[in-house]
Amino acid sequence: MKQQKQRIMILVILFGALLICMGVASSSFALGLKEQSIITDDTIKLGDIFYDLPRDEERVLGRAPQPGEEIILNARTLFRIASALDLPWRPNDVMTQVVLRREATIIDYDKIKEAIHSALNDSDIHGEYELSIPARYHKIVLPSDAPASLDITRIKVDAERQNFSVSLAAPSAADPIRQFQIEGKLFSVIKVPVVTENIEYGRVIKDSDIEMIAIRERNFSKDMVADPQKLVGMTARRVIVAGRPVKDSDIVAPKIIERGQLLTLSLKNSLMDITTLVKALENGAKGDTIRVLNTSSNQTLQAIVIGNNEAQLATY
Repeated sequence: MKQQKQRIMILVILFGALLICMGVASSSFALGLKEQSIITDDTIKLGDIFYDLPRDEERVLGRAPQPGEEIILNARTLFRIASALDLPWRPNDVMTQVVLRREATIIDYDKIKEAIHSALNDSDIHGEYELSIPARYHKIVLPSDAPASLDITRIKVDAERQNFSVSLAAPSAADPIRQFQIEGKLFSVIKVPVVTENIEYGRVIKDSDIEMIAIRERNFSKDMVADPQKLVGMTARRVIVAGRPVKDSDIVAPKIIERGQLLTLSLKNSLMDITTLVKALENGAKGDTIRVLNTSSNQTLQAIVIGNNEAQLATY
């Protein structure tokens, strides 16, 4: 009798342990949360929020955001969904959330401008110009299954006022999911040289330091350097900032003669060809007229710098 009671007690303990294990297994079962989820159609489904669902993965919960947009489900909303559908899930904290983003096809600003440029060329509007259109038209958002294309269906240009208006359909005129009427501006541009990195005084500008950029013609002033070759061989009078148009007053010929330096002074004409040694009394760049001292006669002369160690007697 005692042994039978012991066997019953053991069975009860084992059964209780089994129930505990089952309870632990049940309580340890938790749905996975998709913290970032991409939606590909018009509806939000249960499977867009949770993974490892035991059922109802395709259950529709509501309308999806517009293509390219997103919505955020916070911890309270997620808890309500789980409770309403009797799902074994609870948020870890109040910061728990799911971001649902609608997949989309994006037509970017460069592609829109390219299409307008092409339409303008077809309308005999040529030359260098810059387009300006309102920021709200800098991208076109289409459903994810639409191609990234568009058609210009109408264009009108007022060259005198530098205005234009276009009608466009995306992805095409035959399938106009999105249609726009865009009014913009045309600005004539001119290309000017700029340096590709900051130039300090003393550094001689080379061809490789220069690139051309387009600026609006109305922003071009007469004191700006337009010819890139005018920069080559020059240095900065003050720091020349990369990417900005350069003014005549920003550049200066580099000093190739230093005060006290010995030079070869030449006097050449149809009657004579004379060279002598002189000392520079001041600094000078190529083309500058400087004072030099004839070391033989101790006479001060005016000379034009023609090279690193050369000068030519100035004649008046």
